[in-house]
Amino acid sequence: MKKLYFLVLMLLLSVISSCVNVEERYTFLKDGACKIDYRFNMGKAISVLSNLLPDSVKQTPSYLVAKDTAINFLSDLSDSTRRKLSSEQVNLARATMLHLKINLKNNLMLATLQYEAKSPKEVKYFLTHISKLAQKQQLGQLLNSPQMVSPATSRGMVISQDYFNYDISSKRFFRKVDTVKFRKYFKQNEAMFNMAKAALIDMPYSVVMHFPRPVKKTGNIRAKLSADKKQLTLSTNLEEISKSPQIMNLKVEY
Repeated sequence: MKKLYFLVLMLLLSVISSCVNVEERYTFLKDGACKIDYRFNMGKAISVLSNLLPDSVKQTPSYLVAKDTAINFLSDLSDSTRRKLSSEQVNLARATMLHLKINLKNNLMLATLQYEAKSPKEVKYFLTHISKLAQKQQLGQLLNSPQMVSPATSRGMVISQDYFNYDISSKRFFRKVDTVKFRKYFKQNEAMFNMAKAALIDMPYSVVMHFPRPVKKTGNIRAKLSADKKQLTLSTNLEEISKSPQIMNLKVEY
């Protein structure tokens, strides 16, 4: 069962990874604390994957499993891995939960990554280190199992959240994409993205942010505000992002 969890982590921590509907949710408090939810609907990804797998794989216990569960990052790490973590990484893993609903036979895979930051500093640390924490679990080796995924589908699923720069306080949330790093990430995963495009999958991506005070500016003309200006929504898709990564930039003051 652990291999199945690692497969989910590999999919969801590839930010805007192919065939995945991604929604980032942030709920900020006045002191800068924040509840972060990353919601991943991987039903389309599983549908594409199932078409590439032989029937023998689809009949294995790992593929036929149905599960609704929650996993704590720290408890899921091996003792040897824990000993290599810094105190900050341990705290991050302890406070991060992964909620899963899985039924591969019915093309169902819903995942929510949850974290509650106590300060703007913790928000930034989560955003810039969660992918590195997942890499500590050596997902690539686990995914080489033919019972879980074929080489053709595992190639290109590279964990990467390294193309954003952040400036966060109790009154602002600035996010700017590093276009050079993003282009490199996109190039590495281009084959998988093209496959999804050929399957007519648009791969939606959205950011929903709730603030304790009205938003003064968003820094993005695509961002929409609610009537009370306390909720911001940015919606796009991977095709748009691939052409103009800057569409993900935010410069929110509230």
